[in-house]
Amino acid sequence: MRYFLLTIFIIGLTKLPAQSVAGKMKLEITRAKIGVNVGPYRGRTQETNGPFDQGVSGFSQIYFPFQLAVDYRKNFNDSIVTNEYNNRVFLIRPSALFHYVDNGSMAFGLGTQFSFLIWKEFYFEYQISGVYLEANKSGAPDLYDGFNLHHIVSLSKPISRHFSLATSLVHLSGAGLSGTVSNQDVITLGLKWNL
Repeated sequence: MRYFLLTIFIIGLTKLPAQSVAGKMKLEITRAKIGVNVGPYRGRTQETNGPFDQGVSGFSQIYFPFQLAVDYRKNFNDSIVTNEYNNRVFLIRPSALFHYVDNGSMAFGLGTQFSFLIWKEFYFEYQISGVYLEANKSGAPDLYDGFNLHHIVSLSKPISRHFSLATSLVHLSGAGLSGTVSNQDVITLGLKWNL
């Protein structure tokens, strides 16, 4: 009986219709992109946890000139670049990152950004970066020297061929990698320039 059911199942699978909208993954060479994001921040320790009114922080990114794209197969035949995303369904893009806090602390590192098309040129993006933080004394108790993780969750939309707007939530933390842990949140507005 078991073999009979397995045979029926395999025959049923062979009768399924073929895929009607095939997807494709492709490494694309692109132009470099630069992003700048600025906004208020707050600390996450007991002394500073509160509203986003402790100062101004920002970060800039330089995207490397290549990306891994997933889209419908027919869309890879286009040769016209319409905007930063070129209406791809999913993108993976590496970048270099520089983060600056108004108390003089700064972080720099490398990261990877994942961009998902959610609706008519609106993209949900998540980026994770490994950064080295150089903290000023005035950054305590929220910022300390050392390696940290830099997370960015954002909603982005291209407004022209060369520019995109984004609103983001940034979380900088030590992720438990050392005894003294950095912990800061930033809400930003950003502008990306697609060269």
